[in-house]
Amino acid sequence: MAGSSPGTFMTPSSPGGEVSGAREACPSPCNRGCVPLECTFELPKSIVITVRQHEVEKMKNGRNEEVEDKDKNTLSTSDEVIKNNDYLEVTDKDGIMGEGFSLSLSNFVRTISTSSQVEDVHVNFKYASQETLRAIGECMKTISSLKSLLLRQIRLSELSVSDAEAIFSAFGPNSTLQTGGVKIFGYRQPANAAIVKVLVDALLQNQVLREFQLNYLGVPSRTEGAGHEESEMRELNRYLKTPTNVLTELYTSGVDNEVIELADTLGHNKKLQVLHISRLDNSPHSEGFGRIGEALRTNTVLEKLVCDGYTRLGVEEMEALVRALVPDAASGLQPNTHLHTLGFSNYQGKEIMEQLTTLLRSNTTLLHLGLRNLRILERGSENDVEYAEMLFSALRSNTSLESLDLTHCERLGGKDVLGMIMDMLLHNHSLREIKLQETGLEKDGDAEVVYAELRGRDKTIDQELEKAIRSMEHVPPNSARVYLCGNPKAGKTTLCQRWKDVQQLSTSGIKSGVTNDHQYSLSNQVRTKNRMGSFVPKRLRNIMLKSSLPIKRAPLSSVEERTRGIEVHKILWDEMSISLWDMAGQEEYHTFHDMMLPNRSSSGDSCFYFIVCNPSDAVQCLHEKEQMSQLKRDISYWLVFIASNTRRSKSYLPHVTIIMTHHDLWGVDKGKEKLFRQKMKHIINKLKGKFKLFLEFDKDLEFFEMENTRASYNDAIELKRHVHQYLKRMSSDLPKILKACVDFQSNMMKWSEDSSRKPFVKWDVFSQSLSKEATSLGSLKDVGNGILEKIKKHVAMSLHNGGHIMYFEEIDMVILDPHWFCQNIIGHILFNCSELNHKGAIATNGIVSQQDFKELVVDGETVYAAHFEEILMMMTRLQICYEDGDKNIMIPSLLDGNPIPTNWEEIFGSSAEKFTYVGLQLKTADESITKLTRGFFPRLQVYLRNKFRTKTYRLYSNTKTFKLFCTGISFIVNGVQLFILQDIEDSINIISRCCGGGDSENRRVQKMIFDCVNDLRQTPTLGCPGVIFEEHIIFPSSVANALDTNKLQCISRKRLVEKVLRAGDFKYSPSWVDEEGICRSISAKELLGDEEWLEFLQRRRQMVMELDKVLNLELQARSDIKNSNAPAAREHSNSDLVRKDSMKRFMADGFDSMKRLMQHNHKEMQDNHKEVMKRFDDLESNIIGFQEKLTSRVCSNIDSLMECLSHLDNSNIPKLPYIMESAGMSGKRILLKMVPGLKSYQLHFMCEHRDGFHIVENQSGCEVDIGNDQTRRFGIVMYWGITISVMLLKVGAHVTAGMGSMVPDLTREFATILDTPGLLDLAQPRGDILECLPEELKKQPYINLQDNEEARAWLVQILGKKCPPGGIQRMFKLTQMVHTTKSDQKGGIAWVCDKHRDRGEQDGSLRRR
Repeated sequence: MAGSSPGTFMTPSSPGGEVSGAREACPSPCNRGCVPLECTFELPKSIVITVRQHEVEKMKNGRNEEVEDKDKNTLSTSDEVIKNNDYLEVTDKDGIMGEGFSLSLSNFVRTISTSSQVEDVHVNFKYASQETLRAIGECMKTISSLKSLLLRQIRLSELSVSDAEAIFSAFGPNSTLQTGGVKIFGYRQPANAAIVKVLVDALLQNQVLREFQLNYLGVPSRTEGAGHEESEMRELNRYLKTPTNVLTELYTSGVDNEVIELADTLGHNKKLQVLHISRLDNSPHSEGFGRIGEALRTNTVLEKLVCDGYTRLGVEEMEALVRALVPDAASGLQPNTHLHTLGFSNYQGKEIMEQLTTLLRSNTTLLHLGLRNLRILERGSENDVEYAEMLFSALRSNTSLESLDLTHCERLGGKDVLGMIMDMLLHNHSLREIKLQETGLEKDGDAEVVYAELRGRDKTIDQELEKAIRSMEHVPPNSARVYLCGNPKAGKTTLCQRWKDVQQLSTSGIKSGVTNDHQYSLSNQVRTKNRMGSFVPKRLRNIMLKSSLPIKRAPLSSVEERTRGIEVHKILWDEMSISLWDMAGQEEYHTFHDMMLPNRSSSGDSCFYFIVCNPSDAVQCLHEKEQMSQLKRDISYWLVFIASNTRRSKSYLPHVTIIMTHHDLWGVDKGKEKLFRQKMKHIINKLKGKFKLFLEFDKDLEFFEMENTRASYNDAIELKRHVHQYLKRMSSDLPKILKACVDFQSNMMKWSEDSSRKPFVKWDVFSQSLSKEATSLGSLKDVGNGILEKIKKHVAMSLHNGGHIMYFEEIDMVILDPHWFCQNIIGHILFNCSELNHKGAIATNGIVSQQDFKELVVDGETVYAAHFEEILMMMTRLQICYEDGDKNIMIPSLLDGNPIPTNWEEIFGSSAEKFTYVGLQLKTADESITKLTRGFFPRLQVYLRNKFRTKTYRLYSNTKTFKLFCTGISFIVNGVQLFILQDIEDSINIISRCCGGGDSENRRVQKMIFDCVNDLRQTPTLGCPGVIFEEHIIFPSSVANALDTNKLQCISRKRLVEKVLRAGDFKYSPSWVDEEGICRSISAKELLGDEEWLEFLQRRRQMVMELDKVLNLELQARSDIKNSNAPAAREHSNSDLVRKDSMKRFMADGFDSMKRLMQHNHKEMQDNHKEVMKRFDDLESNIIGFQEKLTSRVCSNIDSLMECLSHLDNSNIPKLPYIMESAGMSGKRILLKMVPGLKSYQLHFMCEHRDGFHIVENQSGCEVDIGNDQTRRFGIVMYWGITISVMLLKVGAHVTAGMGSMVPDLTREFATILDTPGLLDLAQPRGDILECLPEELKKQPYINLQDNEEARAWLVQILGKKCPPGGIQRMFKLTQMVHTTKSDQKGGIAWVCDKHRDRGEQDGSLRRR
């Protein structure tokens, strides 16, 4: 082809048939202008062919009389005028040809006929015409070199028997194929056994085929009589029974008796490896899947089994499946050990869940388990939490499962369930993947916590390692960490000293009692002394020496004597090794504290938190609210601090005890003490309720009190007993640890007492010591050096979690003395570099010279001088600081200058170019319970600087690689100017602008930064793993006008999802008022960007398609139940079905073309912007059009879907009632909750036009008074109205059917219902809808026929009193009409609004009754 190359996609073929620009002489894309029959171009060995269609004429509007307003037709498809020519896109599987090329069908046939090396062909037929199907099928037979052929996406509706004979002959007796496959689809399309017979006959004649895959999905034939002789399942069974069958994968569906026949064949089949079978009948008595379970006991080749369908899995069937997959009680052997993937859904009941838990606890061979659409875990069910706990408890002991699929379990959510999963992962070391798409956890943002945990496992969990560890001896953990948190002067260090003294008393034999501080010093000697005093750099000391003033060493001030950083002490309590972590109260140290808080791990860590408070001032000023409020804020601060830095859990929540110290001072006045206790009881109990899902508290105790001025050990002994009891219980519940960890602890005690040892060692030294001292490691055999090294790191992490050492994967060091690092290094540095140093901080705005920094680290300890580089490396790897050039060290946590700029020009300079702006705000989901702690943002600054300083990215600052601010950082990545800000609420704002790469490049870079922030947040040591982010999109104009975080306005991404996906509102445009008081708005499309908007459209399309499927099933099921003599619901004409099918086809092709268009580079995207916007408009219009069709079907069949409403047909009253709040209340809204004490509400009715029910504007309605004996009837009518409104919202009716602003935004109140794949369970109120109803109805939610009849009679009675003859028309603006058809002028009765009445009378579709 002239002007092209094999690596370039050509323009699709023109209507004439050949590719535009092609030379007639050469059919192939060789780009050499060959003469006929002399082209030497060869197709590669493996190619993928996709059939596309060149649009000749755009599909036009085609709703005809089905649309109420023909002038506002939203459909852009017409099915009578679609004329397409097929063309083929050819790519190669190995990527040799780049993007590939396009050919017309005739050119392709000529090209492939001259190619002699094609061996593997995949064909995607999509919506290919019958001529194309046959032509490609015939063509495949002519390729002598072909060894593998896969035909995909063959539409059952387009496939005749003769077509099948032409296509499947490629697999016939003359075929050279060794592997092959066919995928035929056709949802709700009747299957054709003759088509399957053609394929089976071809396969039976093939002598060389070795493997074959068949995916055949269609509604099974249900020919009555003779045992369903024409069943396609029987044809497949006929083939499977033959000894020479080569079917390796089978996806199919059938009724129960056909599934039984397949099971009988499966038991002895030696070829089938994958079976996915759907049972589609509604029989309550079924055994097909149970028979498959029996077949598994003898089958030795099947590797994957998925059983689903519309019939629920029975208890006996589940038992049969489980029996084949767990060890036999008698022999102890598991019958089937070959199956590694199992999937099923649609089951309910505790007995089923018990069988599933038996499978998970006992099976040792399953690797993948699929539980999609798990109905048993719906939040609306009574025992959903119990069942979830059964599932995740069973998974604790499972040792084989690697992946668990819970997709579309829409109701699986809540903090309890999240905690169950996180606790399960503490015990289960094999799971690598849990799919939580379309679950409550994903919608709440909690799924990201699970994904973060699993991502961390990718680096730490190794199957060989886990196997080796399981074979080693395990014991309960015998060590724990106790943390003392609180403000300065609270008494933390005093308590720590008392415990150390108690330890000395117990070992020396002295009984507990009271002594004075000078009588007996019990402090044990530690080899690492605390550094006290203030540091003065050498350069300043030299200046002072030259001065004439004498230099005197001043005594230590009270500030200098206080705890610096964290003091770590080790004591022994009844054979349990305890490390006490006394955390300094000054805020300057808090940036380091959060790195030391433990996170639950599989290494059996146990910890306890004390929040220590001195309430003396508050007790003295009990009647001043500020003092008590400050005490409450102090306690709340530390609760938030602990919750934010601790892994989510349910069973292993961090335990917190509150201590009020100095009781010997504030407890003197008993009256004040009593009043104080009462107030604190109220405060602490409220805090307990607030944090109950995040922290564990003492049940019957608000706080302990402790004396401070007298050296009484009774308080310390009581607290010790309290802590010890909890830690012993926790240690028995936590996962066991390796015995090697316990053995090595004694060696660690020796090291800590040896003053000649360095406080840290390199990993290789520590590893060698482990090999010598941990005898259980030395006895390991049959493990390689690599696995042994991993076991040692596992031991090191366990010792870290126990508080014995500090070991981080980020550094290649082991800190043997945590006290040395936390107090003498970090505490010493932070004190002298901050304002705490009364002699003046040696750091200026976070920067300290490297010389001063080295002197500070050494500061008289000559042993440190030789290891300064290692100490600096530890700090930089932990993101505490970084080297800023050769002369300075930057510590971002000490930044106190550099105010945030007010506009972009102050950072990046002025520019005349036009920019696009995007912004993303990451808010803490539970901001009053968890938040980003003080140390997170400084570490983020270091993290981003280290990540983007490489040559891969182009960075910017005025003079340096980037610029830091106290709460901000600015730089440029790939031409995108970025500014990251932390606001006063601790939210992270990522704002950016770009002029060169366009909007898509801007968003791509922003997504990269978001991932960086999120990854750091999830890191156990450096992040805040207890925090969950909620994404908010900042309005672009807000980003463009200012950088002040107070002026950045945004909208929740979750809110956009609610409006666009749940409600199908593509025109949604959120608004805000800017700082000038001007109301502005922007479309959701602009906020999300092209790529994400396309994804939204795809997801909404999938939702409406799924609703369409479910509606078909609902109507079919109800039709089967109804008496055959009953009047049928309105059926849609053939043209309706063809039109709907064309709409699906147009949308699918539209998405494909949009994806291809958006794959081009950014410049081309800018050039094609108008075309992109036009295609977006087409896709949106067609989805809305499909929603209208769906709305019409729902409204036309409302009597079938909600049988309770059909009783109103004979009452001569409208049948779509809904209740609104009283007219006297602010704004009339549909009633979603009973107002206590209010007995008067407004009754309204919707227009019942079959194209779409809707609320009638300016309908006055009538007031309804409710007596106590009428509450249940009122609640049932209320339930009817809410159900109708939610159902219409679900199908997107409000966008086009006139629901309007009088309907409240129900996307939040009924989010779980709107996210489910079906319509609604319309039989009984449950879930979110039940919560809206009166208490009387909640207690007895089952609504029977008598209830519906009594509600109907109550409604008729009310209207009889309120509406005289003709009153319904005046009060509700509704007229009783009859829908007509052109044939018999008869149709259903409906109460319609004036607008529909007048239009219907004009066009003849309605007549008065």
